[in-house]
Amino acid sequence: MTTIPYRLGKIKHRSLADEAYCYLKEQILSGHIRQGDVITEQTVADILHISRTPVKNALSRLESENFVTTLSGRGTLVNVLSIADMRDIYNVRIVLELLALDTAINHFSARDLEEIRRVFVDAYNDYKKDKSSLPAEDMYHLDNMFHNLFIEHTSNHYIRKLMPSISERIQLGQLQAYIMTDTFETSTLQHLEIIDALEAKDLPEAKRLLQAHLEWSYKVMFEAMIKSVHFCAQCLMHERCTMST
Repeated sequence: MTTIPYRLGKIKHRSLADEAYCYLKEQILSGHIRQGDVITEQTVADILHISRTPVKNALSRLESENFVTTLSGRGTLVNVLSIADMRDIYNVRIVLELLALDTAINHFSARDLEEIRRVFVDAYNDYKKDKSSLPAEDMYHLDNMFHNLFIEHTSNHYIRKLMPSISERIQLGQLQAYIMTDTFETSTLQHLEIIDALEAKDLPEAKRLLQAHLEWSYKVMFEAMIKSVHFCAQCLMHERCTMST
């Protein structure tokens, strides 16, 4: 289990169990704790300098959200999202974002759209000059910021409650896709086309473009997941061959 440093007490009113939960969730979603890793309560307690009880409570909460599974006497397994899981999640995401757009389109101000256009144009220009200037984490955060616009401006409060969970489930897959593919330019141009439709208050065109973008995004992620599975299988075969010699 690979970890990165974490400091307690960022928000003083949080309980130790909340701190442990936020730490573990952050590590899982960022990929520092990988899918398939086994987490032990004592290891996390030692990292955070707390007792095992709040860690146990945090792991129980993560299990209720289907991020992990308790292994009797062996620790806690970080669940692996299958390709079928990601397909189902994306199907739900597409429906919810299109529903959000129905009511959000009349709530965007010209300033909102002008600001996000500027952010993407600047990022696009920087990327064209030097691809290494924009790490995958920044690409993901830009993409997430764009799609959050629909959720933040929708009048459907059920969508606002459901979408954070959906976004969390696909975060790692999106990061992986940006790392393994060169798709930021295409994604950004699609975002800018959607912004054009939003500025024109053209709901049918905006929905058509958004659906096409999300379907394309899933395809990119699907291909990245397939590559990742093949890479892991090759690594495992190499490890076995090395052990046998």
